[in-house]
Amino acid sequence: ITQSVREDVKKALQSWDDKQEPECFVHAYCQQMKTNPLLSYDNLINVCSDLFLAGMETTATTLRWGSLILAKHSDIQEKIRNEILSVVDKNEKPSMSLKQRLPYTNAAVLELQRFANIVAVNAAHRTMRDTSVGSVPIPADTLVFGQISNVMAHSPVFKNPEKFQPERFLMSDGATPNKEVIEQFCPFSIGKRICVGEGMAKMELFIGLITILQNFKIEPVEGHEINLEPTLATVMLPKPQRLRLTPI
Repeated sequence: ITQSVREDVKKALQSWDDKQEPECFVHAYCQQMKTNPLLSYDNLINVCSDLFLAGMETTATTLRWGSLILAKHSDIQEKIRNEILSVVDKNEKPSMSLKQRLPYTNAAVLELQRFANIVAVNAAHRTMRDTSVGSVPIPADTLVFGQISNVMAHSPVFKNPEKFQPERFLMSDGATPNKEVIEQFCPFSIGKRICVGEGMAKMELFIGLITILQNFKIEPVEGHEINLEPTLATVMLPKPQRLRLTPI
């Protein structure tokens, strides 16, 4: 991955005149290197590698989980597909402009993220001053890990958290977002250091799921039961298993 990133950075710099306005992150970083001694080319490669891994691996893993979960819950898969095809032509390319017209599909994307819960350990923070959480004192300069995975799995607002239920993100009318539940939904963390790729990830998951279900029915391979037990890694990975994708 690092070597591939090096090649991409090299290509980006070959076509750029440093006297011009930056056109991408690589250009902007290199421009700042001229005046900031803390920045370096090697660090640029590392930062770009981080952006690639954080931006691609998490979204791809969530879609892998989504395929397995929907293969296991065929009734929910069919409900999502019916809503999609009632709004989007089979050959039409989906876009984020459809979000308001696909409330159940959007709720399913949120529930896929909550249920898959792929971030095992959140990024570390350090307290700048003495503080407390409830009655627990936390001294200044303490390394703190916010376990958003526990919120996603155990918050009282997520009733029956072990069940896959897109409806939890909607009010009883099946269309209005449930604000109380959504406020507890935090797969991208919270606060000033929230995931910088949140907007892109939401777009990729929404459009990716629609595109798959527009074109394919996802089923388990005959004789094989879907296994939703995760494998602990940098993110919570699904176990390798085969699926059948049938064109519709």
